Amino acid sequence: MTATAAFVFPGQGSQFPGMGHELNRLGPQARALALRAEDITGLPVADLMTCAPAATLADPEIAQVLVLVWSLAALDQLRQKGWRPCAVAGHSLGEYTALVACGSLDQDTALSLVACRGRAMAHAARNRPGGMAAIVGLPAQTVQALCTEASTGPDVAVVANWNSPRQLVVAGTVSAMERVIAAATGAGALRARRLAVGGAYHSPLMNEAHARLRDRLGGVPLDVPRIPFVSSVTGRHVTDIDAYRGDLLAQVIAPVRWSDTVRTLTERGVGTYIEAGPGRVLGGLGREMVRAARHLTTWDALHRAAPPEALPGPDTGTHSASTDLEQRTTT
Repeated sequence: MTATAAFVFPGQGSQFPGMGHELNRLGPQARALALRAEDITGLPVADLMTCAPAATLADPEIAQVLVLVWSLAALDQLRQKGWRPCAVAGHSLGEYTALVACGSLDQDTALSLVACRGRAMAHAARNRPGGMAAIVGLPAQTVQALCTEASTGPDVAVVANWNSPRQLVVAGTVSAMERVIAAATGAGALRARRLAVGGAYHSPLMNEAHARLRDRLGGVPLDVPRIPFVSSVTGRHVTDIDAYRGDLLAQVIAPVRWSDTVRTLTERGVGTYIEAGPGRVLGGLGREMVRAARHLTTWDALHRAAPPEALPGPDTGTHSASTDLEQRTTT
């Protein structure tokens, strides 16, 4: 295993009350970025990051902008400390930060697009209410079958996040979610419970958001990535940036293929994964899938302040991804 490092960026669900205090630790440029985001999005970003309760932060219109700002600030600080990734990827929303990191998108455009994305998804969630549930410890084929069985009449359930071989998230109507949870528990799942999210993201219930974003994304210029970029929509390297535009649009209704994304990065020789953003959900999932690799939070990497090739041996942390998944998902 080589010591090459990839930056991975989290999505919605990694926000938390008081996250502005940590943002301030990233320095004056981070605070300036928050103010810039206020001008572009019309949201009081700094106040929301510092004072908003968890219920307010769960609104996708708010959460997505805050996570993007925090992740962009982390990206800037990691670069200043000398980190240079060999590849980048993002979990759903995190893909917009990855596009900035690989040079395909500028910060201002990313902020504008994510604000639009959050509004579209919030509107769709209000018009077609639904939910999400984490299923841990069942084979993927079993979970897919349970979703099919629960999808009757107007009800729908689909696999929304392929987070790891043992952790999947399903999304759909509330009644379908309850049936999937009950069936998964009966089938021997280690965990099967609803997640505290405001909608059925990455499911057909987001079709309205998909339609609202079509024109907005259609005219956005995307440059060819300067470093390898792996899409969580396909789990593969992006080789045709124009074709990828369709994947980026489909993201709100398509499942997140995070396990495939990590597999692709690992096959490239990635030995260090830096979660450039708030939280440590992706690090927990990474430890589950690639135990031999080193998995660092933003703060871990900033405190080491060294280029990847100078780092010591693999990380041996035992943080459980399951614990985070009970409380959060990323979209």
